[in-house]
Amino acid sequence: MQENHKYNIYMFIATVFFGMTYVLTKICLNYSTEFHIISFRFLIAFVISLIFLQRKIFPIKIREILYSLILSLLLFFVFITMTIGVKYTSATNASFLISLSVIFIPFFSWIFNKEKPKKSIFVVLIITVVGIMLLTLDKNLEFHIGDILCLICSLLFSFHIIITEKFVKNNNPITLGVLQFGGVALLSFLVQYPIEKFTLPKNENFWISLLILSVFCTALAYIIQMVSQKKLSSTLIGFILSLEPIFSGIFGYFILNEYLSFQQYVGAFLLLVSVIYVSVKN
Repeated sequence: MQENHKYNIYMFIATVFFGMTYVLTKICLNYSTEFHIISFRFLIAFVISLIFLQRKIFPIKIREILYSLILSLLLFFVFITMTIGVKYTSATNASFLISLSVIFIPFFSWIFNKEKPKKSIFVVLIITVVGIMLLTLDKNLEFHIGDILCLICSLLFSFHIIITEKFVKNNNPITLGVLQFGGVALLSFLVQYPIEKFTLPKNENFWISLLILSVFCTALAYIIQMVSQKKLSSTLIGFILSLEPIFSGIFGYFILNEYLSFQQYVGAFLLLVSVIYVSVKN
């Protein structure tokens, strides 16, 4: 019990860093493109992790390489949709929408683990839809592309959590995590090469934000998540991650001066209640 409590604390720390992600990404987007940010972010995370965790990574099994490739591809799409989504919506909106992954986790568990969700989840889904509409619809009753991409990201991220839970059971979670960083960095460089000219931003704010994003919000936070998923259930992981929008909202308010309207506060409240309710029920 004490061992699990330790991992709960670790995941809470990781969630604070995850909440910081949206604000830092928003800052980086002022100076660079989506693919550049993802490439640099995961390359730095890969190198840092490799330097400090090399003794815990090797030996590497062929199976772990194959699993990390699958996780890399999935995480690549998670971050493409998230990074582009953040560009076209607020950091606060993005965090609330992406936190909905905890709502989708029971459905993916139903598909892959044959764990049928409780009936209450369907009621929560209705509340969630109302919350999304209040948070994201503008005066013309239209969704913004950034909000839609963040919802897609949420679906992909919930799938990533379920797959990660399966892969870490009989494999080294640190190895999977570090190889995953390298895979995402490589994919980003390969995709951006034909469509974007490779440039190094010279702005100081960009590099400070990117270093925090790479070291703390990626290398540290995702390794913590990978290791914790070997000890904690995906549902409990999802519950702790549901606190992410609270931290993102705080960072967005103080760093980016982001504000929500009354309608958006109501929507955000409904989403937060839905996410926490599903996690506690499960």
